[in-house]
Parts: sequence; C-alpha cells; structure tokens
Amino acid sequence: MKDVWFTQDINEHYSKGIEFFDQGLYIEAIAEFEHITGTCPVEEPVCRLARFYLGESYALVGIDRAHRGAVDRAESDLRRAISINTRYPDLHYHLASVLEQKGDTAGAMGEYQAALGLNPRYGKALFELGVLTYRTGDRDGGISLINRAVEIEAGYSHKIYRQVQASHKAGHWRKALAELESLGRTNVEDLSYHYKLGKDHFKRGDYSAAASDFERALSIQPSYADIRNWLGMAHAAAGQHESALAEFSRAIVINSNFIAARLSAAASHVALGDTDAAADQYRKVLDTDPDNAEARDMLSRI
Repeated sequence: MKDVWFTQDINEHYSKGIEFFDQGLYIEAIAEFEHITGTCPVEEPVCRLARFYLGESYALVGIDRAHRGAVDRAESDLRRAISINTRYPDLHYHLASVLEQKGDTAGAMGEYQAALGLNPRYGKALFELGVLTYRTGDRDGGISLINRAVEIEAGYSHKIYRQVQASHKAGHWRKALAELESLGRTNVEDLSYHYKLGKDHFKRGDYSAAASDFERALSIQPSYADIRNWLGMAHAAAGQHESALAEFSRAIVINSNFIAARLSAAASHVALGDTDAAADQYRKVLDTDPDNAEARDMLSRI
C-alpha cells in the first residue's frame, strides 16, 4: 500500500513539474522536481526524467537571470544545472558568459575550455575563448582560436573577419578587439532566436513547427550538434524515426562524446526494430560515461 501511495505521489509531482515547465514557470517546476529527486530511487525512469528536467529548469532560470544582470544567482543556478546534466557543453558556455560578466576571466576561460572538451567543434565557445585569449595578451593564440571558430561557424561575417585580420597584422590591437566584438554579434541573434523558438514549439507539442525552426537555425550554423539533436527529437516525437536517426547521427559525427544524442539514437533504433544498433549506442555511452544509469538499464532490457 505504501508503494502505491509513493508511486502516486511521485507521479503527481512529476505531472505538476512538467505542467509548470511547459508554462515557463521554471522556479515552480524546480520545487516539484526537487521533491521527486530527493525521495525517488535514481534507477526509476520517472526519477531520471525528473532529474533531467530539474537540470533544464535550473539552466533556463540561470540563463534568464544572466540576461537580467543577476549574475551571482545565475552562476549558482548554472552550476547546479551542470552538477545534474554534466555533459552539456551549452551549460558550460552560458556559465562562462556569466563569469565573464563578473570579471572572472580565468574562470570564464576554464568554462569555455570545458565546453570544448565536450564538443571540440563548438564554434561560439572557440570564438569567445579566442577573444578572451586575445584580450589577455596572447594575441597570436587568440587569433588561432578565432580562425578555427570562423572555419566552423558559417554565420560569422567574413567581411568583418578580414578587417580583424588586417588590424591584427598592422598591430592595431584595440581596433582588432572592437572589430572582434562586432564579429561576435553577426548572425548570433538570428541563430539564437530560431533555436529558442524551436524549443518553445517542441515543449508545446508542435513538432512540425519546431523542426522548421531548428532547420532555420541549422541553415545559419550547420555544425551545431545540440540543434541537430533537438531536430532529431522533434522528428522522433512526430514518429519520424528514420529522419530522427539521421539527425542524431549527424550530431554524433560533430561531437562523438554527445551522450544525449547517442541515447536518442538508441531509442530511434529500438523504434525501428534494430536492437543490435541500439545496444551498440548504449555501449558507446557507457564507454564515455560508465555510471550512466539509463544506458545500463536499457542495455539490460535489450
């Protein structure tokens, strides 16, 4: 009887948490998901989902607070999100931006490097690390990082970049820095807009609109692994598992350590009846993250 009550209590808090999350009420969602993760065994599927959404909620609250200038609270929220969802390069990128706002250059550089450790082709992280490296006096090292970022990130203006190169070669370093700040703004707002819009549509269950938004973002930056993964999830939620698998595979090519994409790819393989391929993905997740409970649990069921 106690087990039945416990399960009902967990499900009620999870349903409330998801409802708050879908409404953008992330602080209220955190309270519901915290209740679950504090009392529920980690191996339970609903508990794993609650933990994932708890991390997402902390991340979204932290990003919002950063935009409003509440950098101390934003830092705390983002660190909490990273402690839950440990292998998400975007979280390290956002934390680096917050630390940069606080004047903690060394901390910011460390977080950009952590993001790149998870995804070596993370163009925005390469670019921002390059700018900080340039600003701290290692100008050649900074330019080298920025060169790599511009090669990866198709949205950067090549016209402005040529101006940066000319100013750098002429020794006009303050001018080069100002131009780098201008370069960093090119197309980033448009990319972020479509990415955010896609996630909003996804959360509301409009998977077709979400896919269109993610595709628009990818037309600006084709090598953004996280957006590839979200596009795959939109296809999967719409039952289009072959299209989903193609996007998860592209995300993994971009970032071979992308655990979320591998888990999603495995789920699509299962949906398509290819359990051998699914098992292979779960084993690769465990190679990277031996403590991943979801991969171990799902592999035991195949």
